[in-house]
Amino acid sequence: MGPRPTSPPTENVPLPGEFRPYRRFVSWFILTFVTLSSTYLLISVAVTIYRRRNAVPSGDSVGAVATAADLESCHEELKDVTHGLARHLENFQLIAHYDASEAQRWAEDRAFWLGQWKAADQRCHFAASRPGKFSKEWEQLSVIHAELRETEASYNKELLRFGKDQAPRLARIIERLERVGSKLGTSSAAETGDSPQSSASIDAGDTTP
Repeated sequence: MGPRPTSPPTENVPLPGEFRPYRRFVSWFILTFVTLSSTYLLISVAVTIYRRRNAVPSGDSVGAVATAADLESCHEELKDVTHGLARHLENFQLIAHYDASEAQRWAEDRAFWLGQWKAADQRCHFAASRPGKFSKEWEQLSVIHAELRETEASYNKELLRFGKDQAPRLARIIERLERVGSKLGTSSAAETGDSPQSSASIDAGDTTP
């Protein structure tokens, strides 16, 4: 009778229950991380939307007695507003058809620029009288600020007029031109006796290298 087999020691084998606290910790950690990431993303989106719809002044309000630094700061802010209007007008040219998504993007972009324009005036008070060394410069900034709004309003008016009066007419012209072109293509194919199917069959039967 041989020796009785010995069972392996179980003192170093972890029991199934020993990993439960660790797994529970890992699960809670992942859940917390995902929740915080999702919350941060939602907050970032909300802040971005709020800033686009409600522009706020970029600095402290400039008083009646303005310094050279205030003038330079307002000049830079007005330059940013000017460049913003240029980008806005370049991105949305007069279109030959009405598109709801384009109209929505135009309205959102326009509202964002108007917010920037108003925020600059809320901070710099361009229309305020500022006698002194830089009075002419302040007066010029006030005129520029007003002309920016007039330019945007004029362009927006022309865009709406074009979309209402001229865009449908141009769309009909393009449609008629395409119909004439399709008829010319059909007539040319009938006169020559060629068709896409016959050409394909000839190509398939041609074995000339």
